[in-house]
Amino acid sequence: MMRKSILRNRCALGALTLAMGVAPGLAHAQDAADEVDPKSVIVVTGSYIRGTPEDAAVPVDVYSSADLAQNGVSSPLEFIKDLPEVGSVLGDSNQFSTNAQGNQGFGSINLRNLGPTRTLVLFNGRRTLTAPGAVGGGFGDTNAIPLFALDRVEILKDGAAATYGSDAIAGVANFITKKGFEGVEIQGDYDFIKGSDNNYTASILVGQNFGDLNIMAGFGWQHRSELPSTARDYGFQPYDVNPAAWSALATPGAFIVPGVGLRPDVGCAETGGTPDGICRFSFIPFDNLIEEEDRYQGYVQADIDLTDSFRFRGEFTYAQTDLDRIGTSPGYPPLQGPGGAQLGGGFTVDPANPGAQVYANQIGLTAPIAGPIGIFLWRPFGNLGNPTDPGRGSGRQTANNRAFRLSGTLEKDFSETLRGQLSMTWATYERRRSSPGVVGSRLQDALNGLGGADCDPATGTPGVGGCQWFNPFINAGPGHPSLGLTNPFYVPGNENSPDLVEFLQIDNGVEETEDTFVVDLIFSGELGIDLGGGPVGWAAGAQYRQLDFLSRPLTVESNLDINPCVILGDQSCIGGSLDGAGSFIFLGGSRPERLAQNVKAVFAEVAVPISDTLEITAAARFEDYGGSIGSTFNPKGAVRWEPVDWLVLRGSVGTTFRGPLAAQVSNNANTALAAINAANGNFKAVDIAGNPTDLGPEKAFSYNLGAVVDFSGFTFSVDYWSFDFKDEITTTDAQAIASSVVPTAGGLANCSSPFASLITFDGGACVQGTTTGLNISRVLTQWVNGPKTKTSGLDFAASYTTDIGPGVYTIGVNASHTLKYDIGDFNLDGNLLRAGFSAVGAANLDRLPGTISPWRANAFINYNVAGLNLRYGATYIAGVRDERCDGLQFCATTNFGGTNFGRNISSYMQHDVHAAYDLPINAFDAQLQFSVENFTNEDASAARLPLGYNPFVGNTLGRVFRLGAKIGF
Repeated sequence: MMRKSILRNRCALGALTLAMGVAPGLAHAQDAADEVDPKSVIVVTGSYIRGTPEDAAVPVDVYSSADLAQNGVSSPLEFIKDLPEVGSVLGDSNQFSTNAQGNQGFGSINLRNLGPTRTLVLFNGRRTLTAPGAVGGGFGDTNAIPLFALDRVEILKDGAAATYGSDAIAGVANFITKKGFEGVEIQGDYDFIKGSDNNYTASILVGQNFGDLNIMAGFGWQHRSELPSTARDYGFQPYDVNPAAWSALATPGAFIVPGVGLRPDVGCAETGGTPDGICRFSFIPFDNLIEEEDRYQGYVQADIDLTDSFRFRGEFTYAQTDLDRIGTSPGYPPLQGPGGAQLGGGFTVDPANPGAQVYANQIGLTAPIAGPIGIFLWRPFGNLGNPTDPGRGSGRQTANNRAFRLSGTLEKDFSETLRGQLSMTWATYERRRSSPGVVGSRLQDALNGLGGADCDPATGTPGVGGCQWFNPFINAGPGHPSLGLTNPFYVPGNENSPDLVEFLQIDNGVEETEDTFVVDLIFSGELGIDLGGGPVGWAAGAQYRQLDFLSRPLTVESNLDINPCVILGDQSCIGGSLDGAGSFIFLGGSRPERLAQNVKAVFAEVAVPISDTLEITAAARFEDYGGSIGSTFNPKGAVRWEPVDWLVLRGSVGTTFRGPLAAQVSNNANTALAAINAANGNFKAVDIAGNPTDLGPEKAFSYNLGAVVDFSGFTFSVDYWSFDFKDEITTTDAQAIASSVVPTAGGLANCSSPFASLITFDGGACVQGTTTGLNISRVLTQWVNGPKTKTSGLDFAASYTTDIGPGVYTIGVNASHTLKYDIGDFNLDGNLLRAGFSAVGAANLDRLPGTISPWRANAFINYNVAGLNLRYGATYIAGVRDERCDGLQFCATTNFGGTNFGRNISSYMQHDVHAAYDLPINAFDAQLQFSVENFTNEDASAARLPLGYNPFVGNTLGRVFRLGAKIGF
């Protein structure tokens, strides 16, 4: 038994250093020959049986809080984005991706590119705060983690549903807090970022022992400043270079004048547009690369030894994230209105409108306008900006999160070989999100001079008293506020008043609350059976999870139970094609909904040491969702073999299962925006409906094979992993639906397509030979069980540590290589919606699973000497191709010619330097930190997306200088 314990202790130091790779000098601050304290045998992520990460037959990486600090990490997002095994994650601004919309303020972790809902996030081994909702939710919100209180993070890169339940398909991220902390620790840092007002963080942690009781409490704050899109060259490209950033629906717009025909307004080029027969409008100058955001976390923890064998831990977490000024387009274009669902919405302008005669004069009309002016290609707010945002003229969305979590655990040692644990966790997550939406009937009234809160359209006189005119023409404003352009066609006095705009444009959104209650009962211990390698370990238990989800529209106007039709207050459309279209000209509304889900589970696992060098583990879990979802049984087996002192071989195999979220089987729908290719890239509404009838669970088969080599300061590991899915829970592909009906972008629609009924066209009907892709108004998608998916790859890690002079030198690399990510044919109601494809090396900008870079890696060189830690780090993300360009001479074509902007999204390489110095002060501990991140100022990789870059390949911050300090006493 002595050989086994010594070998494991030695591997613990080597493998932990390899996994951390962040500040390995810290791991060697003590003599490497010191033996590991037997008390370091703990419960490790991936099992309820006590051991060490190196004993496990599955790949577990461990990162200490000191490592994160010395690498300049000040938020969970920064840490997660640097992990090679993690794909596209939420946290940065990417409002133009349907996968990210509705997720502002959330953070996620996406192991193996399988999606954030398939990575379970734990906090001290228990489920943490879950983001609410069907589209923007269902995963652990990493932004709610109190980084200042962490001791370490354990990342299990293997399926663990047999242990933890259905969410742990791709793996587990377990954030573990300090224990027994005494003293005060204050830290903060400041990031200097070109083009913004910079980012900064601060936190305080206090701990004190009171006999057998330890109390630890802390508070943290992180602030991110707004980084406008115009602060980076790639953020705002000309129309002929990147047409994805431009729209045909503009102010100045194109109007239909009675007796004259279609006539565009003046001032397109002068106010920042691009004329090409119509006026092309770019919303990008009003948007941001990074949104202004404030995050707050509070944490209180109490540990008490009630007796020598009976312990209690209590935890309270508070988290709040506020985004009060999310920059977006000044206004959305009308896709529906008094004329129903049609381009322009059927809106008309009374010729008595004060802006109308100015418009007529400016376009050269001499005769009086004979009747109402029709609106065709237009939006209420375009180049002139939105009057409610005097600084930049942006439309302003909001996202506000507030969450509480309370957890208590009783732990009892019944004997040296039997332990029990009872935990209860309650959490509530409240989210309010809004986007400014124009109410169509109010807009039509205002175009006729009967707008405003103090005007009764039935009795008022246009433009008199409280009744106001809305001026839709270019003469309504002084210029482009974001670009600083002056409008030569502006007529003072013709402006739209902010009061009128606030009456027309109101907050459209929802308040969502998700309450979670979890009970865990776990027993573990060792049996009196020894086959030669030590006693057989075991664990067994049960879990009960209760989830209650509530969604409420923010306003009466957005409540589809009250206002289901395009005219506010009208309910005559109920049962017709426009039932549920809502009263807004672009965005959809929602219905109140309350949902509940109860999950019951039992599990068991056993670890059998066959000899000092061979151990076999097995686990199984039965989980019951009830109702139409049903139940599942998932087994898993693993083996660890140590044929020689310097080599460990490991492998695991198992099945896994994930049930739908409660919100995914609801009767409600969420609305996202997407640049629909079939509509010539114009943004259209995509409604994502729940599926209460036949949405079932998804299932997967996974396995992992690996090896760890450790000798003479050198450590190397390699793991092959594979996941094989069927019945994947996903949404129908809006792009595929639109392209199936309109095979050529902007071309004629095939109205006999089996998917034509999923598209709302202008006028509400598809007319063969007449309807085109430009007539698409909105696309209906739904949660379904989708195609088979198979992905596999390799993880590599290597490090070498040696003494050089008075210090310790370490060099290392971590990499993940995705070999395969194949998605099968997508069939919907027996019809082929989308042919299968390989996602590896493709940007997948318009489809799931998103960008799959074949290689992600980071490398480091670290030197630690006499309280000084110096580190150089490099991060690499392999480039991808934009598959939308396959087979085309040009990726996109405008009236100015073709463009191949973003055809090949180049690889991204970032270089960082970090320094941390412990000041020689006896009275208290003090550390100064300095970093230059991306010191080569590498630009993010260009992509044919509205913001001009792929947010999942690269970093939009540019070169960042960071100063930090930590004081402890």
